[in-house]
Amino acid sequence: MRKALLADDDFLVRSYLKMLSSWEKAGFEITADVRDGEEALEVLNREKMDLVVTDIAMPLMDGIELIREIRKKYPDIYIIVLSCHDEFEYVKKAMKEGADEYVLKNTLNEESLYTVLKAAEEHIGQSREDPKESIADTERETGEKTDHTGNMNEKFLFFNQVLAGTMSGEEREEKRIQAGICGKYKNSAVIVIKREDAEYTDDPLEEAKKEQYSLEFYRHMQEKLSAGTGGSEPEKELIYLGNGTYCCFLDLSEEHKSSLMYQYLTGTASACYKICAEAEEVYKIGVSNICIGEDALRQAYQQARMMIKNSFYEKDKVAYYEVDNVMGTELPEEAEKLSEAAELLRKKNGKAEFLSMSEKAVQAFRKVRCDSQLVRQWFRELEQKLQPVTSGKDIQFGYIGEVQEELEHLAEQVFECGAQDIPEDLSQPVRIAAEYVARHYREAVGLGDAAEAAGVNSTYLSYLFSQEMGIGFANYLLNLRMEHAKKLLKETNLKMWQVAEESGFNDYHYFSKVFKKTEGMSPAQYRKCSG
Repeated sequence: MRKALLADDDFLVRSYLKMLSSWEKAGFEITADVRDGEEALEVLNREKMDLVVTDIAMPLMDGIELIREIRKKYPDIYIIVLSCHDEFEYVKKAMKEGADEYVLKNTLNEESLYTVLKAAEEHIGQSREDPKESIADTERETGEKTDHTGNMNEKFLFFNQVLAGTMSGEEREEKRIQAGICGKYKNSAVIVIKREDAEYTDDPLEEAKKEQYSLEFYRHMQEKLSAGTGGSEPEKELIYLGNGTYCCFLDLSEEHKSSLMYQYLTGTASACYKICAEAEEVYKIGVSNICIGEDALRQAYQQARMMIKNSFYEKDKVAYYEVDNVMGTELPEEAEKLSEAAELLRKKNGKAEFLSMSEKAVQAFRKVRCDSQLVRQWFRELEQKLQPVTSGKDIQFGYIGEVQEELEHLAEQVFECGAQDIPEDLSQPVRIAAEYVARHYREAVGLGDAAEAAGVNSTYLSYLFSQEMGIGFANYLLNLRMEHAKKLLKETNLKMWQVAEESGFNDYHYFSKVFKKTEGMSPAQYRKCSG
């Protein structure tokens, strides 16, 4: 068995990889697993290894530096890089430093891992026997042909290497043939299909279910696209990149009429749209322009990915690449103004003003087509400033219209302070005091604060308040806080001490005592009954 070293700072990734049986099937055993490059070098200094599988982003010493050090000290070690979907530039750098292969983390399974490990084992064995001998040399001498039928893993690796810019010329052509890919992709177009809910969660079971669904949908889409292919149509390859993202690579190398190229492209995009429209999940579709030359695939892929982001503003449409239709990289002035005014609006209970400013901000987002990630980040920061009564769930917008809806929902949560009716026929001091308490009851306020706001003596205000409101000031304040606490218990998953704090009770034990006395049950029992 050949010895392998695994380097990744994510314990879950290392644990998952060690569970796979592909290592033993391909002739490897994981001799050690470490958290970063420094620990990896310590192991390599003690023990001879045949293979190193390393993550790129690690603390202390990252994967790039580790590869550099390995190539200086242990040039014969085969290196496989683990990367995420959006790390192509880092992958390119890793390959230049001397990595032999790479694989995307979110596509790792028994089959894909076995493919790269088997290739590594053959390379190691071959280099140990005769470093100059190549697969082509072996075929000429033995007369035996290697299986070049090309499975999906080989196609996946080919396209990812092309997109990473790590192959060109003869090497690219050799691997294309080896992977069984018919199209030469000198002229290309790319269609990217991305599932809307493809965000990462901390639940491994949920992620596994989503990945299983993604693979099933991939096979379904592949069958549908293959069934619609006529004899005169150009070659195309559908590849699953992981995390709910699919790429349809369209080869237009043999076509010279631009009108026919666009006809093929729009026809394939329409077919993809119809397939996605029939699915239970919601998908976004980004379509590139037709790109010319050896680097056409990379260029087309970047264009299609850009249009996936642009589809944030194009609900239920296929987003075609346009040169002038680029994403804004800065927040519009209207959004910044709302963010700056948020805390003041909350304090003065300015719901109407908040909604008006929200509408202007969303209109500005539509106008400049601000990057969706920037919009999401802005909303999270706004939410934090307003201190809403939420369960802490991170909202993932798929369409700009959903931002407006969530802003309105946010206003209902934050500006629900004046839920209790304030009678119209009140004296000015009592009205000011009641409105002040309605805005600030979640803070450490009391009779003295309300009296100061109303401009009267606290004793006088206490008397007036009881006479006109029919309830003492302290009980009025307590009722506001209790109603808010009950709302939180029913509608959120906040912990009890958080509910107390959000409702204006600084002492959790006092809150529990008062709640039980008022409602006849503990806060926990109330939540259980309300659920």
